[in-house]
Amino acid sequence: MVFAQGMQEAMRTAEAFADDAEAAAFWAADAQHVDTEDFTYIGAAGQLQAARRYAGQGDPLIVYFHGGGWAGGSIAINEPACQRLAHLTGFEVVSLSYRLAPAHSFPAGLEDCRAGLRALRGSRPVVLAGASAGANLATALALDAQVQGLVSFYGVFGADLTTDSHRRFATGYGFTSARMADLFALYDPEGRRHSDPRLCPLVASDTQLAALPPALLIAAELDVLSDDTRALAARLGALSLPHTLHIEPGVTHGFINRGRLVPAAKACLARAARFIQDRDYS
Repeated sequence: MVFAQGMQEAMRTAEAFADDAEAAAFWAADAQHVDTEDFTYIGAAGQLQAARRYAGQGDPLIVYFHGGGWAGGSIAINEPACQRLAHLTGFEVVSLSYRLAPAHSFPAGLEDCRAGLRALRGSRPVVLAGASAGANLATALALDAQVQGLVSFYGVFGADLTTDSHRRFATGYGFTSARMADLFALYDPEGRRHSDPRLCPLVASDTQLAALPPALLIAAELDVLSDDTRALAARLGALSLPHTLHIEPGVTHGFINRGRLVPAAKACLARAARFIQDRDYS
């Protein structure tokens, strides 16, 4: 496989971090500066959840959900993506945390995201965005939240661990197929992913999928999840629903926050910004 510029260095660098705080500090050093405000919102169980607002104005509001397999990740790790989206679009971005597995399995995190969206949106048009498990949460919400746009970076959309991309990239590319299986077990110990579209949007009916807004689906070529994005795009295409599919060549799972070393990350965030800016929100 041919790796994109900086991708192998980024993979080696990521493996060397002592913890998420060290990783967040390293990747955020290259973030595009936008004024931020940390605040809390009330989650679905009445608990306080962290959130961060990136300054912007006008419509739409961009609500972003971090990745981490529903069991990890943080607002801080996703600082580069949120900063750059706010800077490039000029719109306000809000990044929401949510309860994590295994202490809080499905649907706790999803319902926290729903509560945060409800508290934030008012009458404003909204674009939902997220990476990996965050893209899963954004897509699950978009099935019934009546939002105006969806941006997904290498999302988890199905539970099939035997796809071609799972077989081709099972090991050696950072995020492994075995790790995906472990995360499903943590987040969904009852095995509802095979029938519940809130867990795996690919099991949604055509009628349910028809509720999705215009979507930009970005996948990493060298990723066990790349076929998930292809499959969702195929479903949307079969229904003649507006969407754009982009497979970024030579990159691995998690690349979108690694723009300090991987130019493709900045290019894909610019692609996302154009998609958001080009829509009519009136």
